[in-house]
Amino acid sequence: MSTVGMRVLVSGASPDNQNRNAVLRDYVTEGFSLLDGVTRAISSPLEFAAERAEQFQPNLVVCFGSCMPDDAEYARLRRYCTQHGAPMVFWLHDDPYEFDYNYKISAVADIVFSNDRWCAEHYSHPFARHLPLAASHRAHWREITAAKDISIFFCGVAFSNRKRLLGDLRRTLQSHDAVIMGDGWPADLPFCSNQRLPNDQLSDHYARARVTLNMGRDFHYANDRFKLEPSTPGPRTFEAAMAGTTQAFFVESLEIADYYRPGKEILLYNSAAEFAQLMDEVLTDSDRCLDLAAAAQRRTVQDHTYQVRARQILEVVEEWRSFSR
Repeated sequence: MSTVGMRVLVSGASPDNQNRNAVLRDYVTEGFSLLDGVTRAISSPLEFAAERAEQFQPNLVVCFGSCMPDDAEYARLRRYCTQHGAPMVFWLHDDPYEFDYNYKISAVADIVFSNDRWCAEHYSHPFARHLPLAASHRAHWREITAAKDISIFFCGVAFSNRKRLLGDLRRTLQSHDAVIMGDGWPADLPFCSNQRLPNDQLSDHYARARVTLNMGRDFHYANDRFKLEPSTPGPRTFEAAMAGTTQAFFVESLEIADYYRPGKEILLYNSAAEFAQLMDEVLTDSDRCLDLAAAAQRRTVQDHTYQVRARQILEVVEEWRSFSR
């Protein structure tokens, strides 16, 4: 499919009053706008998307986000796409945690992308594909310097699996003055503080950290049908790498090796003893730590930006068109 003169509307998949990740939609829009031949890409909340479509006349509509909220309604946007021959694409970013709600889009989506590879295998939709999230060079890139004043860093919600893991890593984290931020952390983890960071400050903290912890979550909203385990790393993986930190990834799925080379672009561990050994190695070897961070950043710029993901969406749209002719 030629992208010459293409106009892309990136809509929320749920209304913005229930959308905690609206900023990610702007990154997706930015990714399309950077592609050669895309005349213009615009972002719209779902509640205004049908009107924006009539005004803007896009020839591709991408609904990005979560379809779980009850007031996520797509009929008017679907009508526009049908009348104008524009593919209606969904890119869902909360699988597997909301997997059971994907029935809501099965009749309206021409193409479905799931952020999780294992979930994509379980969709009944004929054009379901896997597409991980990514990073924005504009928003997340930071210059890598040796002047890093945080040894070990993490910011996120204190899901039960994370609390258990940090409890296991307590001795190493305390010995290296780790900085753990976010929501819901208990007082018995003294290196944790309940303080949120906006997205730009989060990338600044990644850049200041020699090592950033990468931990998944075990809190599911609607994942009862197949009880799927997450396989694909989340967007923070790519954002942290773009900001220039070395990541220590707690291994629950080896899919991470498809995105970053273990030992070269990311550090992997699955026990407290392995973590302690890794920290003793990299926190006493500044050159190796910086080399890992730089390699991960280069890989992210090359393979894991929203511009790269937007190009992949267009490739699948072309595949869909060839089947629909």
